[in-house]
Amino acid sequence: MSNFAQIFLRVSLFNISFNFCNLIMFRVKLILIIALSIFSLWGCGRSQDSQTDPRPGVFSYIPKANGTPVSTIHSSTVEEGKSVSVGFKTGGQIKRLTANEGNYVKKGQVIGYLDETDYALSVKQIETQYNQLISEMKRIEEMYRHHNISENDYEKAVAGIEQLKIQMNLAKNNLSYTQLVSPISGYVVEKFMETGEMVGAGTPVYKIVDNSSVEANVALPATVYSNRDKIIRCVGKTPATGDKEIPLNIIGFIPDGDNNSLFKLRLGISDSQRTILPGMSMSVEIFYDSDMDNNFKNIPSRALFERNGKSYVWKINPADSTLSAQEVKIIGIPEGKYSLVDGLADDTEIVSVGVHHLTDNQKVKILGCDDEKKHIAL
Repeated sequence: MSNFAQIFLRVSLFNISFNFCNLIMFRVKLILIIALSIFSLWGCGRSQDSQTDPRPGVFSYIPKANGTPVSTIHSSTVEEGKSVSVGFKTGGQIKRLTANEGNYVKKGQVIGYLDETDYALSVKQIETQYNQLISEMKRIEEMYRHHNISENDYEKAVAGIEQLKIQMNLAKNNLSYTQLVSPISGYVVEKFMETGEMVGAGTPVYKIVDNSSVEANVALPATVYSNRDKIIRCVGKTPATGDKEIPLNIIGFIPDGDNNSLFKLRLGISDSQRTILPGMSMSVEIFYDSDMDNNFKNIPSRALFERNGKSYVWKINPADSTLSAQEVKIIGIPEGKYSLVDGLADDTEIVSVGVHHLTDNQKVKILGCDDEKKHIAL
């Protein structure tokens, strides 16, 4: 064998040996990487399993009785203090209407006319009969003085004149009723009839509102209504007045509740508040005597949830942190983050956040309690 062949054979054997060693090293590294990965995953799994708590974490809140008067905030709508539906006192065909929607009318102003032709004829006819009977009465009196007629016939003649006088006055009244007079000063907000239409006595033609006095009407829950004697004062706020509080005086309560067991509270607004008009929304805050604190509690609004049309909170059993649904009655829903409720005993711990993902008899892990310093009087 030549020297060149020997050199070529040695080089080839060296390359084969080198590649073989590289292949073995690659496989060894691959096996080590897989083994280390499996070991790491197994170790992490063991660590997580040992630290996982299946109970959901919640924050709790313990409502306390306040030492200051509580209040509730209710929504209401400003309404006119007086509104009337105006109609003719007699029937007939409308001849002319002088007011339109949006017009301001004064008390005593004529705002409509009926066709008075028939009524005027009726008055003229009765007046003629009355004047004729008065002329005859002079002759009857003369005959009575000379005893030419009986006392009974004389009294009948006198009574006939009185009846005819009454009929004449009624006819004149009906004639005057063909003019429609505004009973109050205010704005025409609705016009129900038009010229030429037939109208009956008392049929509404206009609706007029008196804006000189306005009021706010609040629907109160039965629980608040039953404690109405503990109301100290009421104030209101509207977008027109910003943050300015408007004093409200209690006009009265309507004792007849509606279908939702809500009772109406009428609140008068001072005449000086000229910027407040009917139709505006108003937020009314009602302040109560501190005795209310023994029954009602302020809780975070987010702690409430609804079930079958009723309001509930999750009550936490201090022994084993088990949940149970506690029904409460919402007394007021304020603009802030808290609601005033009835039905919770003192120091009852409740879930304050995440209530919609919990179930009855579920065990929870309390992560913390809401800061009592954040609790505000509504």
